[in-house]
Amino acid sequence: MRALRGRTRANERERRQSGRLTRRELKQTLSRDGRKWVKEVWQAAARTSGDLDRLSPVTTPLGNRLVESYAASERLGGGEIQRALRIATVAGYATRLVIAEPTEQPSVRASAFELGAHPDAARLAADPARLLDPVHAIATQRFDSVMKLPPEVWKSYVATAAMKLQGQLAAGKELSWQVLTRSRIERMLRYGYVMRCLDEALGTDPEPRDD
Repeated sequence: MRALRGRTRANERERRQSGRLTRRELKQTLSRDGRKWVKEVWQAAARTSGDLDRLSPVTTPLGNRLVESYAASERLGGGEIQRALRIATVAGYATRLVIAEPTEQPSVRASAFELGAHPDAARLAADPARLLDPVHAIATQRFDSVMKLPPEVWKSYVATAAMKLQGQLAAGKELSWQVLTRSRIERMLRYGYVMRCLDEALGTDPEPRDD
């Protein structure tokens, strides 16, 4: 019943991010070079996501808590949607890894997350709940403090990510695009992106997959 309510609410305001819709949207907002750049960044972020075994000791449990909290607030039941949201957070984290240096994205101090000058990563890993509100606030209210891409570029990137993730994760009976909506994907991309900012501030890193 909860999942059904989630579908109904999303259906009222969103459309499936089809390939045709995405291409039309990108052509209306970006040049050919801009569209190529967005595509290449997504491909690089997808590869980077696949190379990660897990996020850092701090952001792995934090990411789980963010997804669980968001799913509860949206009344989204079932393991498939939470799995899909976690995948989207990792994509957002990987996006920051890919673009931070080439596009000169701003660094973030620990104080932005309401932490002292020398935070204890081990304590934070054991108590991720204290980071929920700061990460949520940056992702939803102050995202422009950590993301300096032009708004139309970020919007086009989100459209591309939504198209790819809906196609990958919401094409079967277990999960539909009406639940894995573009707005939910963007929220998870932002959460993941901000979590990478947090790891940068703490000096903690994700764990790569073993070859």
